Amino acid sequence: MDHRQLGFLVALARERHFGRAATACNVTQPTLSARLKQLEEELGCALIIRGHRFEGLTPEGEHVLSHARRILASLDELNAELDPKSPPSGLLRLGLIPSALDAVSRWIVPLRQQYPALSLRLMERATLPLMQSLMEGDIDVAVGYLDVPAAEPFVARRLYTERYALLARKDCFTLPEQPAWADLGAFPLCLLTPDMQHRHRVDIHARREGITLSPVLEAESMAALERLVAQGAGVGVVEQHGPDAQRHSGLIHRLLPATEEDPPVGLLWRAGAPPSRRLRALLEWLRESPDDF
Repeated sequence: MDHRQLGFLVALARERHFGRAATACNVTQPTLSARLKQLEEELGCALIIRGHRFEGLTPEGEHVLSHARRILASLDELNAELDPKSPPSGLLRLGLIPSALDAVSRWIVPLRQQYPALSLRLMERATLPLMQSLMEGDIDVAVGYLDVPAAEPFVARRLYTERYALLARKDCFTLPEQPAWADLGAFPLCLLTPDMQHRHRVDIHARREGITLSPVLEAESMAALERLVAQGAGVGVVEQHGPDAQRHSGLIHRLLPATEEDPPVGLLWRAGAPPSRRLRALLEWLRESPDDF
């Protein structure tokens, strides 16, 4: 067994396709398949459910996958720590709730300007899958809600309080200058899907106004939701950071009233071990940067 075999297994679990996993690992598909078959023979058990295509991992495969992620993350961090005088380098895997996309995108470029050898992988997740990915070591740090039970096992650092806003194409819809939550019933809405905490909280605010929301369109990412709104599909309910005027000059953005239940959003990472060098670089940069949230 070697770390490359473990990397192949992690790639296959992520891509859920032998060809795409091989491409991600810069090997041919026969090479990837053969090395994974060799790993199964060495461990003495089947790891992959094979049919005409990849159908998932066996229970043993899921167990090995969990260990593989931790081993590869430790090896990657070891390489980064060997030269403490060099700037942080390598890959920082950052998971985020969809509503945090605009807030996070504001500091990605200046962070890389500060640490040009650092690369980032951004992955959008609903809250529970996000916390599961963090627990399993599939990501290094998350940007998510701090007030949900799933966040309790992790170390947290608050970034901002989430607020909500209406978003619309100005030549399609007229929004009040100071909208109220009751106004949601007046528009065809574009919302995140019901499994998202952001949507859950919007639904709660609407029910308090006696409104049951029936969106005309739902999306699993805030970027997709913005694009639908920009096409005139409806009025979106987005996080306050929203798109700026320079990026979407044809859109209007109106902040909804704050409530006592507006949730805190922040960084989350695993407890029990010192933060990695890459994570420490992110924490230090955020601490020293102007508060744009």
